[in-house]
This record gives sequence, structure tokens and C-alpha cells, in this order.
Amino acid sequence: MAAIIGHEALRRALRSIAAMEEPPHALLLAGPARTGRTLLSLELAGLLNCEAPDLDDRPCNECRACRLITERNHPDVLHLEPGDSFCRGGGGHQPHPGSRDIRICQVRGLIESVSRYPFEGRFRVLIIEPADRMGLEAANTLLKTLEEPPPATVLILITAAPENLLETIRSRCRTLAVSLVPDDAIAEGLGERGFAPEIAERAAAESRRRPADALAFAEQPDLMDDRGRLLDRCAELAGARASERMTYAGDLAERWRRDRELVLTELDVWETFWESRLREGAGRENGARDALDALRAVADARSDLEAQVVARMALELMLLRFPAVTLPAEGAPAPSRNENEP
Repeated sequence: MAAIIGHEALRRALRSIAAMEEPPHALLLAGPARTGRTLLSLELAGLLNCEAPDLDDRPCNECRACRLITERNHPDVLHLEPGDSFCRGGGGHQPHPGSRDIRICQVRGLIESVSRYPFEGRFRVLIIEPADRMGLEAANTLLKTLEEPPPATVLILITAAPENLLETIRSRCRTLAVSLVPDDAIAEGLGERGFAPEIAERAAAESRRRPADALAFAEQPDLMDDRGRLLDRCAELAGARASERMTYAGDLAERWRRDRELVLTELDVWETFWESRLREGAGRENGARDALDALRAVADARSDLEAQVVARMALELMLLRFPAVTLPAEGAPAPSRNENEP
């Protein structure tokens, strides 16, 4: 299995869970995307099903079970994602491979798949990601399984928005918070993978404490240059008129229909931009307050998009809430932090 960067305390908790005679039947891994949530789920699957007799040696990454889990081909480690996986079809039901939600037909298919004991492992592990994409009917169907869980089965729900799950589902899960990872831990992890120190440190700094992004940056340093260009575009839009901001919001909403991950990445860049403005305005009351308001606007837009609010409305509101920024002319000195300085 791929080495996990950071999360030492959480990995110890997973090892403790695997040591239980009867692990919790449902776990909720709640935290930001691209922090290692899926890898943590697979590590638990390995801890539960690795063929090594001693828990301290699991996962060994060498036995058949570990290899199959790494390849995502283990018959007892199942992944339910948006699309049409586990959908049985039939009865005129149309396939929906492009669906961005997890539908009731998929949850029913998953439940049918786990109605028996595991095929070859000690436990069957079901990973539902992102769990907040389940519609109400799908969530209620899953709830019945949580109320009467099948034997030797562990469900893992992964989400960045636990508040969007039914309270009755959350209450039946043991919640494990997946946090952002410090830059130094990310840089160290990249160094262990053989990346040069300067690349590892820059990728860690640009990743906003998300190991998956840092790894992508280290493997393709040009992506960090692309991020720099996006930051320049954010600066232009922050000083632009409302009409230009609305045009940009419309373009962003159209891209949301085609590739949600790219839009979420752009929201990450906006957060980076406003965090830099927050640091610059630390000595000026209005500057800090404006940057904080903008950061809240980005966070609210992200939550609205994850809650399936109409994308254009959510993004237009975000852009309208951004404060007007007067950028210094090229070559002009940066504004003084002390308004009384000459």
C-alpha cells in the first residue's frame, strides 16, 4: 500500500481498532479532500485482512491480501462512488456512469453484495466516498444496514462535509477527524520518496497542507507554476468591476459541470490569495477584516457546491462578497503597514 504522509495519531487509532475482537461496524472519516482519507481507509482494510499473523507486522504489503487491496481488486474491499457501480439495472433502469451522486440503486446493489460472509478475508470493508453525495433515499437505505449491520463487515464513510449527512447516520458511526498535515511532515514524506529537498519544500508550501496535492506538485513542478498564474488572475479579479467578476463566476460554473475537481482546486487558490492578503493586512484593521470575510465567502461557496446548490448562484455570491481590492501599480512600493509612516 502507498505510504501515508502524516496522520500518525490517526494511524495508531486505526491499529487499535484493528486489534479489537469486534471493530466498530461503521466509521466516518471526516476531513478535507486530498489529505489521505482513502489511503487511511485502505490501511485499515490491510490491518484487518493482511495474512501476517502478528498485528504489529500488518499490513505487510507482500501477501496476496495486501497486494489485492493495493490494486483495489480484493473481493472483500469494496468502493462505492458516484456513477453506476453496484447498480444492478434491469426493469428499464437506464445506466448512469456519468452521475455525480450515489443513488439508491447503487446502495441496494452494495447491500446485496455484502449479505453473506466475506469471500476470503477476515472482514469485508466497504468504502463509500464521498458519502455526502448520497441522496435522501440512498441515505435512508444505508441507514437500515447501519441499524442491522451484516457480520464481519466494516463500513467506512468518507466526507469533507459531515454536516450534510443525516444525523441518524452520523450517530451510528465512530467519527475520526482527518486533519490537514503540517508542511514539515509533508516535506519529510516527499524526501523519503526521493524528491530533492528544494522541490519537496516548495511542493509542501504550495499544497496548503494536503499531501496528495504536494505529491502531484513534486511529480509535476509545472503545476506549481500554473498555480502561480492562477494567483495572478485572482489578484486581477479582486481589483476588477462587478461585471467582470460575474463573467468569471459564469465561466467557473460552466467548468463545474465538466470537472468539479478543477473548480475546487481554483477555490483553494482563492483561499491562498486571501490568506496572503490577511497576512499583509495584519496591521490594518479593515485589511484583516476584509480578508477574513473573503475567506468565509470561499468556505461558504465550497459548502454550497458540496450541498448541490446551483453552482452559478453559489459562485456569484462568493464573488460579490469579495471586498474591492486596490492593487499597487506595477513597480510601486507596497503600502506601509503603519498608516502614520511617511
